[in-house]
Amino acid sequence: YDATSDRLLASADGGRAWDVLERPAPLLDFAPSPRDDRQLVATAADLGQGLYESRDGGRSWSPIGGAVGLLAWPRADALYLVDGRGDVRVSADAGRTFGIRGSIGGQPAALIARGEELLVALHDGTIKRSVDGGRTWAVRSTP
Repeated sequence: YDATSDRLLASADGGRAWDVLERPAPLLDFAPSPRDDRQLVATAADLGQGLYESRDGGRSWSPIGGAVGLLAWPRADALYLVDGRGDVRVSADAGRTFGIRGSIGGQPAALIARGEELLVALHDGTIKRSVDGGRTWAVRSTP
């Protein structure tokens, strides 16, 4: 995703040439499946548009749910979404259903995950870390 020009790009030749792909909506975030690099889940920037799934590397999209937020997909059974209020949600079925896992206590600006470890940046510059899949959070650094 090229955030500077708001384009979704794909390459079939290792990055020598790029195709511009149609987006399902203006995107807030997207995450590739850890199991299949042709499967993507994206969340729309506008409330009410929700989640979309692609099974062909972003060439076509289908709506799959109403959740909106930042995404991280470190394991096949754990697609994380942190919404604008800071609620942490997790899906074991690639975004079709989510359960609330915890709260970061603020509005997220960025999210990354590796296994059960999640790191989130808040808009005020605070970095928080969870080592239990988003159930509990500790401040890692402050501005």
